Amino acid sequence: MSILLFITPINSNAQNLDSIRIEIPKVKATPLDVSMKSEKDSLTFTKLKKKFSKNKILREIHHALFKDVYNTNNQGQEIVKIEDDPFTEYEGRVIRKIYVKRLRVFGESIADTTRIAEGFEKFLSSLHANTQESVIRKSFLLFNVGDIVDADRLRDNERLMRQSAILHDARILVLPDPEYPNLVDLLVLTQDIWSLIVDGEANGLQNYSIRVRQVNFRGVGHSWSNTFFMNTREKPALEYASTYTIPYIGKTFVTGQAELELKRTSSHYAFRLFRPFLTPEMKLAGGLVISKDENERMQFRAFDGTTYRLNDSTNFFFPIKKDFIDFWLARAFKVNFLNKGKDSRSRFVVGLRFSDVRFDKRPEVTADTNQLYRNHRDYLIGIGFSNRKYKRDILIYGFGLTEDVPYGYLASFVTGMENSDAFGSRWYAGIKLAKGEYIGKAGYLYGLINVGGYSNGTTGMSIESNYFSTLHAFRRRTQIRHFVNLRYAFGTQRYTGEFINVNRENGILDVNSDKLWGTKKMGLGYQIVFFSKLNFVGFRIAPFFQTDFAFINPKNEFLFKQTPYTSIGIGIRLRNENLTFNTFQIKFSYFPNLPNIQVLNASFNDTYNLRLKDFDISAPEIVPFR
Repeated sequence: MSILLFITPINSNAQNLDSIRIEIPKVKATPLDVSMKSEKDSLTFTKLKKKFSKNKILREIHHALFKDVYNTNNQGQEIVKIEDDPFTEYEGRVIRKIYVKRLRVFGESIADTTRIAEGFEKFLSSLHANTQESVIRKSFLLFNVGDIVDADRLRDNERLMRQSAILHDARILVLPDPEYPNLVDLLVLTQDIWSLIVDGEANGLQNYSIRVRQVNFRGVGHSWSNTFFMNTREKPALEYASTYTIPYIGKTFVTGQAELELKRTSSHYAFRLFRPFLTPEMKLAGGLVISKDENERMQFRAFDGTTYRLNDSTNFFFPIKKDFIDFWLARAFKVNFLNKGKDSRSRFVVGLRFSDVRFDKRPEVTADTNQLYRNHRDYLIGIGFSNRKYKRDILIYGFGLTEDVPYGYLASFVTGMENSDAFGSRWYAGIKLAKGEYIGKAGYLYGLINVGGYSNGTTGMSIESNYFSTLHAFRRRTQIRHFVNLRYAFGTQRYTGEFINVNRENGILDVNSDKLWGTKKMGLGYQIVFFSKLNFVGFRIAPFFQTDFAFINPKNEFLFKQTPYTSIGIGIRLRNENLTFNTFQIKFSYFPNLPNIQVLNASFNDTYNLRLKDFDISAPEIVPFR
């Protein structure tokens, strides 16, 4: 089957879809593997749709409430697997033309280019300015007319666009010409996310905040976030925070960012430039951060020998004023002897880093107290090997968009020196090992070990493992995945008042408690997610069940001495991939033994946008203690 697109030449090197009609292959079975079972699964949905379509009013109600899921083709079949290598057969051919097709935010789909926006979807899409074609060509494409087709580069380019904060999904299609077998055209399909978001939080009528985010201002790719905090019980009542980001400046792939925060007891100013190794082909990466922070007071948690306690007798307040400069630069080299067959993605990376932390205001600092507020300069050098590849998958952390799963390995070594007014000069050394692979039909497994320490005995170690199963059909209209996560961390001779926790932000227990602190921890979590086919008002629904176990202990105690803190929860997640919202969830939890936490708890909140960890080596870093 084929579809018709209308194409108008702009010039000899670039093409835009407009008025010249050509026929191109439809986006279906060639790049996508379709679950045939889902054809039967969609009968109920199709019958309901036909019943509603007989009446104009009911048809509009149905169209407003229920949408096809993102990953369905034009037969209503759900796509559960994406071909990982659609470009290799075209390697060596010359790119003749490049077409760019920008889909509407709502109603249209990368997986089914025949889907069109209608009614309210069309109206909403008209309120959004799509990313300008010139921006896509100038800042997002790694190839030009006349280049030779390189399968790795095209795969990396798709991933680069998909991981952007402004695009919901992207796909590159190769259009061969039977009359000229050495030439091909490329069709770049992109779909934006809805860029203007207004949200907020409230703690009564006197204390609330409003955030306005524009993640793609007028289609140029710039994002601007503004948050207003209001507390009428304090003076001044109004506080403000803002972040402006320019991604991929020109063809440099350098991102620029400026931050401003003005609050009653603190202020923050920061400027950033950074360019990571976005693809293995990139030879140079680097970053620069300049920031200034001032706080009227800081809170200090004291350790009494058994646990971290927080009360009036252990709270200390003092002014803090800090200046921070951080600069790093890295160079990547091909390592042919590590490559196997056609694999040419192994790299040897050398990186240098300098950082300077200077406090103009702080508490008294010695080698035994308040070491977190020491003035120090770090000089680091890092070397390592990395091999990064990616497999296109679906329904992992996203709800229907294409996800790029990294697999490969990295091994790095970092060493250097710190000069500080607390410890004088001390040496640092650390190693990092990571590997991730699809293990046949069992799923995907990732492991990380990160160990580092200073010459005076301050050390840190973290171990992390993530697993998810393959996608399984469940009942008639649902796909399920299983997830298992492991976290372990500890440190020796850490600084006064420094601690780790097992709270929500660390991905272990979905709570925030002042009692869950310590110097070593371990967390184990299991989750099963049911990706239903139902899409309500554009939001896909995914019920889930999870259980988590966490151990957290102070120093000099056996980690498993106490009964683990436990969490059991069920709920549903709702997400519209075309919006910049996080995934929202309604969750009912049971906490049998958490301090200061209700045994039964109901919550409605957002979730963190999770991403699988990559295997890039960039800035040399000290093992974080968290």
